[in-house]
Amino acid sequence: MKHLLSIIFLLVLSFSTTAQRRISFYTTKINKDQFDKCGKVSYLVANAQIRKKSGSLRIPIVAKAAKVFKDDSSDRDFHEFKYLGDVKGTKLSLVQRIEYNDEEFYLLNRLTGTIDTLIGQPVFAQNMKNFVCVNNPGTDEKQQIQVCEMIDGRVKTRVYLDAIANTIIEFVTCVNRNSFLAEDNYGKYWKIHFKLSDE
Repeated sequence: MKHLLSIIFLLVLSFSTTAQRRISFYTTKINKDQFDKCGKVSYLVANAQIRKKSGSLRIPIVAKAAKVFKDDSSDRDFHEFKYLGDVKGTKLSLVQRIEYNDEEFYLLNRLTGTIDTLIGQPVFAQNMKNFVCVNNPGTDEKQQIQVCEMIDGRVKTRVYLDAIANTIIEFVTCVNRNSFLAEDNYGKYWKIHFKLSDE
């Protein structure tokens, strides 16, 4: 009976409608061995052409002016940028913007100069098309999950999901089109499933 109640408790089903779109979302508790079986996809490689000098991160764009990200060390608008690497097999560079209590990530297309903003560092599926980002929420903020896919070098956000209530997702692995595995701040492991009605 306790096991059945645990399953019912862990089965979270939420529906939301956005332009006739329904999203089903639920979690299943898994063990550490299941979580560890899925190796993390290594997707970043260094690009020797990209350097940061005197607080300016300069990323070259083909046949266009380079994109320059400038740090600001003032108290009022403090932020700094870090180049994390290029996404393997693409013309995308991953840049992190860090503020006092916040961060965001940019995928910069070095062919077109377009920038896609992500809420967290991406964790890619083996196919290098689907990926998930989980933000690091500030105080009194809900943690969110950004579910994305790459289409022709651009990011398409499929959906934003609210994370598990009263829990912070710390690590993600084993990303698939409609699921991924997560470890929370209590050392518990989950499989998070979602389905979009219009797909």
